[in-house]
Amino acid sequence: MRHTIRKALILMVLLLLIPGILFAFGFTTRLTGVTTHPEFWLGMFPSSVRCFVGIEGLEFMSDRITEMGAEIATGTIARTLSQNPVSGQVISSLSDNTLKRNSYYDVMYASWKMGLAQGLGWSKQAQSDLMTLRFTLDGQWEVAIDPLMQITRTGYPFRNIPAFANAVGGEVLVGTPDLSGNRQLLSLSFDLYGKIKDQVFSVGALSGASMEFKFVWSPKFLNFSKGYGGVADYWKFWFYTDYSKMLYQAKDEKGLNKWSFGFSNAVEMRVLGGEHVPEYAKTLKSPLWWYQPENMTFLARDTLRLNYYGQQFLGNCIPYVYLFLDMSYSGGKLNNSIEWNLDSVWEGSMGLHVELQLFGAFHIYYEIGRIFLYTGDNQAYTPRFTTSALRVTVSLAQIDGVNWSI
Repeated sequence: MRHTIRKALILMVLLLLIPGILFAFGFTTRLTGVTTHPEFWLGMFPSSVRCFVGIEGLEFMSDRITEMGAEIATGTIARTLSQNPVSGQVISSLSDNTLKRNSYYDVMYASWKMGLAQGLGWSKQAQSDLMTLRFTLDGQWEVAIDPLMQITRTGYPFRNIPAFANAVGGEVLVGTPDLSGNRQLLSLSFDLYGKIKDQVFSVGALSGASMEFKFVWSPKFLNFSKGYGGVADYWKFWFYTDYSKMLYQAKDEKGLNKWSFGFSNAVEMRVLGGEHVPEYAKTLKSPLWWYQPENMTFLARDTLRLNYYGQQFLGNCIPYVYLFLDMSYSGGKLNNSIEWNLDSVWEGSMGLHVELQLFGAFHIYYEIGRIFLYTGDNQAYTPRFTTSALRVTVSLAQIDGVNWSI
């Protein structure tokens, strides 16, 4: 395993350094993302970080952003088992108690995207590209472990679930292929990403439209841990578009937002398949409210929000409230399952989100809502009112340059 990781890291470094040596360019770095863990410091401080390292001075097209380099991420993230590791059956209220009580785990990981991004055209936002295309070779290395801290996320899946305790190298756990063998995964994939953005954004105001798409292919010949650890062999097509409109905005004598009101609508679609679909491949742009979608071939969702921003203070601090209506559909074959079952699941939810945004980085929020429609088998998602505890998340302010984190 160490020898394989060393070869992958050497290859990544060489591919990054050679263009700089040939063209005598310098290097630039920037922080591109942070992720929090719900059990670490109440989610207030990052548990993982992302950083971009690129070559300075590249410009293939006049006045358009060109970036060649790599985004590297590392840290700890929280995950949840959603399928039986042996059969692939969805874990629900009717599942074995051992599976339900030991469904949480943590992952120590390092990942990277290495390639080229190119901007095209002008947008309404000054000095911004209308379209961005990015092609990268992605890498994912993971080690799955029992929860490091246990406050609300309890259990020891890799001690208490027999399928994990008795797993051996070369034997693939159908329901959780990335947790096979010694639960270490090293896999590469090809990633084509594009974004069209024609939006104007400022504190308290968002207006315009954007569209993103992504195609990922991770073939089995780029899986370097097969035979003793986790397995990945999948493909994914992802699409996201949103439109926002400010209906009214009032500013005070200092030019700060006094109050503003508008709406936004987002549509997200994911088509996901392959012989072995790892957990990290299921990622969406934003999670569905209080709901973990089934790992099916097709997923689509539509989210409508009514947005209200209050008085802006201390620069870019502002209170934020929105009402949301979320409708989603999962359908097709259940991935990572020994049974070939076609199914359809509808889900609908509505609620209220209250948030205080501080300095464009800290988000303190509370949510209350109701799942009013669910046609699946998991009784945890039956129609009912649900509230969240007061939560804190951390993000980065708007970043100049290409977004490498999606």
